[in-house]
Amino acid sequence: MSTANTAFGNLVKNSSMMFLLNVVGAGVSVLTIPVMLAIAGVEAYGHLVLVQSIALTVFTICGFQYWQGMLVALPGHKIEAATLRSAVIKSARYELLAMVAVVLVACGLAISTLPQVADFSGFNLLLLSLAAVFPVIGTHNAYFRLVNQYNVLMYAGFLTNLFKLAVLFVVSRYQPTLSSMVLAYTVPEVLRCLILFYLIFRNQSGIEGAFPETELRQGRLMEAGKWSTLQAICDLPVVQLDRIIIGFALPGASLGVFSILKRIYSLVNLATAPFYSTSIPEFAARVNAGDLKGAFILWIKTMKMLFGVTAAAGVLCYASEFLWMPRLFPVLQDYLPEFTVVLLTAVIAGTFVTTHSFYWALGKLRQTTIISVATNALYLLELWLLTVYFGLFGAVFAFLIHVIFVAAVKIVLLRKIALRNK
Repeated sequence: MSTANTAFGNLVKNSSMMFLLNVVGAGVSVLTIPVMLAIAGVEAYGHLVLVQSIALTVFTICGFQYWQGMLVALPGHKIEAATLRSAVIKSARYELLAMVAVVLVACGLAISTLPQVADFSGFNLLLLSLAAVFPVIGTHNAYFRLVNQYNVLMYAGFLTNLFKLAVLFVVSRYQPTLSSMVLAYTVPEVLRCLILFYLIFRNQSGIEGAFPETELRQGRLMEAGKWSTLQAICDLPVVQLDRIIIGFALPGASLGVFSILKRIYSLVNLATAPFYSTSIPEFAARVNAGDLKGAFILWIKTMKMLFGVTAAAGVLCYASEFLWMPRLFPVLQDYLPEFTVVLLTAVIAGTFVTTHSFYWALGKLRQTTIISVATNALYLLELWLLTVYFGLFGAVFAFLIHVIFVAAVKIVLLRKIALRNK
């Protein structure tokens, strides 16, 4: 079996493992939304989304993603457990500083007079901010990916969502208040983070690779982390700022619906999303070893497979909406055109998800950032104009245009690289 085929097999195996438990975990996670809507209503749910989007924006801007440097630079090298643990500690320190900034902003929101946060106490705002940040901490995710223990992340995510759902059901039955809901939403995420870091410092695993640790350039970790941080900041318009804009421009109910639609977008891409994180080490290992042709073969294979998977998921979701929508999200029945656009966007994004990770693994850090700055600035302009004139439909249509444009740009650039290396 060729190196490219071996890498493809390993990529499919790891992504499939993540998918199997992610399906159950995401299903459980989606069930928490109707429970929260029953407790707080769609207006308060929209305001909750707004608070968490603000927290995640602050965390992204103030954090340094050293852990992304670990994912790019370490694969292919033989790294001892002690060295890997030192990298984890360094990465965690950067993320801790960002969390301090999030806490300060939560305190600022608590003393503000914004009507969007009027329903939450200062303590609730702090808990909501932490509940948003803990799931996106990247240090422990990078560690378990590097030591090829994806099952730990999967079980942690599944059990956390199951625990959260159970606690929310109890709250909805016996103490259906906003404060109790916020507490039930936060505690499982805090526990997951603490347990994962505990497991890291009990684990004695290192990284297997063909190159000795002495050939590892420490500067590459910082360089990749720097560009990854800039990339994450540039992606804020798509990831968080669109919600903030909608949250302030439209009623809270509109943001609640937009957030539900984005969750459906994520569900359709449930099988393909793991390929972004799992493919980075695989692409990086090929590129670091000088096997550029094998990396391109791997990329083409993944796109072909991902199109079939994500198209099937989109069709199934659309065909079955009459079964699940009235029961889980009856509010969406008034937004079927928006729902259709979101499904189409999910299929396109899922098909080309490894295009973005491959371009990143090729070391195109500066170019990726430039692309993100330009396309996301265009997205913000589209979002503002289309939302003003077409409301929520304009917002989701702007997202569709953005997904198509970014994928097209990177495909053109990758084809140019392939032609130069023939």
